[in-house]
Amino acid sequence: MNTFVTVYDPELGSTSFIVERITYTRSREGTTSRSVTEQARGCIHPGTAEALKLLPEEERQEACIVIYTDYPLSTGIPEDAGVSFIGADRIRWNGQTWRVVKVRDWSAFGYVQALAVKMEEGV
Repeated sequence: MNTFVTVYDPELGSTSFIVERITYTRSREGTTSRSVTEQARGCIHPGTAEALKLLPEEERQEACIVIYTDYPLSTGIPEDAGVSFIGADRIRWNGQTWRVVKVRDWSAFGYVQALAVKMEEGV
């Protein structure tokens, strides 16, 4: 079975969503941020009890979703020797915002699996 086709199958829950990636830069004046948004597509399902076990302890009480997509989602990465860094991707889907907390790279099979927790309003 071709996984690439599977993440786009509407019968398996394929949907479009927005990925927001924020880059933060520190300077003497403070921290500034730059946000880039892109459209992505994949299957999104409610998080299961097994998925919750993969989350860090402090996030296990949160509502979570599991995303299967060919978009390279990220939990964030440091760069430039601590001067700037990229925050965890934010997923905007179904009128809510979710923060990516874990990514399993299955790119050899054409997709990544990500766990995301629901963000509070105004965060």
